[in-house]
Amino acid sequence: MKITGFETTALKIPVTTSFVGSVKFECFNPVVVELFTDEGLRAHGLAMVFNNFHVKLLKDCIDALANVVVGADLERWAQNWDRLWKLGARIGSEGLGVMAVSAIDMALWNLRAKSLEMPLARLLGGYRDEVPVYASNYLWRDRSIDELQKEAASLVEQGFKAVKMRMGWKSRNEEVKRLAAVREAVGPDVDIMVDVLWVWTVYESIVLGREMEKMGVYWLEDPIPTHDVAGLSEIARSLDMPLVVGENVAHKRGFRRLFEERATDIAMIDVQAVGGVTEWMKVAAMAEAYNLPVVSHLFDEFSVHLVAAIPNGVWTEHMPWWEVIYNEPPQPKDGWISVPNVPGIGYELNRDAMKRFRM
Repeated sequence: MKITGFETTALKIPVTTSFVGSVKFECFNPVVVELFTDEGLRAHGLAMVFNNFHVKLLKDCIDALANVVVGADLERWAQNWDRLWKLGARIGSEGLGVMAVSAIDMALWNLRAKSLEMPLARLLGGYRDEVPVYASNYLWRDRSIDELQKEAASLVEQGFKAVKMRMGWKSRNEEVKRLAAVREAVGPDVDIMVDVLWVWTVYESIVLGREMEKMGVYWLEDPIPTHDVAGLSEIARSLDMPLVVGENVAHKRGFRRLFEERATDIAMIDVQAVGGVTEWMKVAAMAEAYNLPVVSHLFDEFSVHLVAAIPNGVWTEHMPWWEVIYNEPPQPKDGWISVPNVPGIGYELNRDAMKRFRM
């Protein structure tokens, strides 16, 4: 089966509820790439930026690289990825170049699973048919303590067994108060993940990490910049709860040092940042060799399949930022998402929404 063409669409999806992570988000900008075959199949992948930032450049990168696979054999997935990577790395071995490779690789795997009439998770390994998810689009830095408690209680009512909150903008005492308020709201049996978004020091991470341990926090995520591998290793050695790192790490070489230096206890792999489905699976296998669990970051329409495919997959992040572009987006039930038992990823684009949000 041959790839005969492609189409890319840049979207602007407004943020409906204001929130602050590492920056204030005003809109999401997915760039969707669809590939077509000589047998009439089509499938998509995507990459995403925020606030209209670099969206045109991202689309241009995807357009340039997608031409590489036109005329290619769909079954030569390793060769296709290698060709994409060698050209994408010339744009940048991290950032936009990798994101463009990832979007096209995601589309290729979606298309391959469709051609074989298999769910992507089954094609990649099929270890399980459902995955646990945690609620991630809540409990942001700009929330008051009262707002944090109301949101946290609402998530428990919706059936989530795990929630993520962001920290890193307040004094130490205030951070502890905010975390204690969330723990009070969710009760003792709901897991809390804390994401700091790279703003603490090693010292702050250890001191506040020990306070988190007293409240049963499930993991500490990205407390310091990822390039400080020595600092991450020190934090990991100093705390009993798991340290989670990796959402902005590109390709297997980027993860290798983290694993060798024991700078993370759980590997968080982002299918966009790492190099697509092909590279995600390679990094997950590397993590297994180091006896490390794997969790996903964003893109739950693809990540559900990836985490379900492997023996060391433990969590999928549920972040419904662009779910409006799907006819039937991923829907958690009682803290789990079932893998769609249909060919490909099982989440098809809503054509009306694609037109409505097109830039």
